[in-house]
Amino acid sequence: MEITDVVHAWRQIGRAQAAYLRALAEFSAEHEHTTDVTAELALARGESEHVVRRELEWAHQLTSCLPHTLNTLASGDIDLLKASKVAYQTKHLSSTDATRVDQLVTEKLRDRSADSIRRTAYDAVHRVDPGGAAARARQRRTERKVELRHHEDAMATVSAYLPAERAAAVYAHVDRDARATRRPDDQRTTDQLRADVLADQLLAGCSCGIRGDADDAPPPVRNPRRTTSDKAQIYIHIDFETLTTIRNNPAHLSGHGPIPAEVAREIASDPKSTWRRIITDPRTGAPLDVGRERYRPPAVTAEYVKVRDRECRFPGCHRPTEFSDLDHVRPHGCNGPTCAANLIGLCRRHHIVKHTPDWVFELESDGTLRITTPEGTIRTGKPAHLDTPPNGGKTTDRKRRRRRGNRRSRNRNRNGHRTAGNRTGSGQGDAHGTSTVTSPP
Repeated sequence: MEITDVVHAWRQIGRAQAAYLRALAEFSAEHEHTTDVTAELALARGESEHVVRRELEWAHQLTSCLPHTLNTLASGDIDLLKASKVAYQTKHLSSTDATRVDQLVTEKLRDRSADSIRRTAYDAVHRVDPGGAAARARQRRTERKVELRHHEDAMATVSAYLPAERAAAVYAHVDRDARATRRPDDQRTTDQLRADVLADQLLAGCSCGIRGDADDAPPPVRNPRRTTSDKAQIYIHIDFETLTTIRNNPAHLSGHGPIPAEVAREIASDPKSTWRRIITDPRTGAPLDVGRERYRPPAVTAEYVKVRDRECRFPGCHRPTEFSDLDHVRPHGCNGPTCAANLIGLCRRHHIVKHTPDWVFELESDGTLRITTPEGTIRTGKPAHLDTPPNGGKTTDRKRRRRRGNRRSRNRNRNGHRTAGNRTGSGQGDAHGTSTVTSPP
């Protein structure tokens, strides 16, 4: 059994799922006025109506508005889980806008995880319908809440539904305090430390909670080096034209993805904000200003790499670089330089993978990371600002067209010079001949 056999079997699943969706859409269209299609299919399949209703929505969206995504599913390059991410992100759009998103993402579906496809589609929706994205963001913010869900074995989950930038700042704050709290003899994992720190901070001064009751949860230790001026910082990438309200391109929140321009401007202009404003080039998305004052050179290099990469560089991983390791692509022990051109951000899991035998990581001159697995599979991943250029590359396309137009104008002017010269040589006066040729402004 080879890995190609496994991939071939997986591709067959996608082809079958595409045929199933087309059959669903056709059956629904033919019987929607004669029967309760959802109830009929649920009984026939022995499935809940909730599941059938969701699949009918996918079938309608993919067959009517997302032909490129459906064709990619039918070719076996993605499965239904991945195709559903595009369908879900576009369900609030008009059919015209949904089709535009489908065209934008069609070349970015293959060899990507379901979460990466969700993010790609989410980003395309922001570009196609920025006004709608801002309105949806405002509505979602009114739905913020805290929930308690009980689980087995005397455990429970407390979750908060928050604006993305606030949730990211909360997590960064807890993570920073957890790492600062660790003692040399502490056996707790980082996950356990975060959970304990969060509970300690929320229950501080409260007698309703039991603190440190678990065998592996010793009382918290405050780090004497921790000061009130320390801030857990989150990166917000916003291009200069959007920051100055010339444009309304979506900004990028590390680890989350695009956020509406108006939300990003509110964050960037807040003097008390713990979020770090990163001004990017409106043409390329590359970082221009990190909003810092003075750092030692190694700190500057580390911060630049984190800002540039935004997230773990392993394809499909979206852990923000604020919580990741910096690693030499060419090992330091093999004369690999400690510079931005040889450093990438990797989460701890994929940092370990990189140093596993027979995995090869190579960094190309434009920042593209090329990974070769032990089985010989090759995957590449571009830096975030190259993978999704601002305006979907429209600015670059306009400049290319302008350059082509300028070249044509220059050619016409040269031809005009030659024609005038020929006329002069054929008997016309020099003054008259030269006066007919003008230079472009």
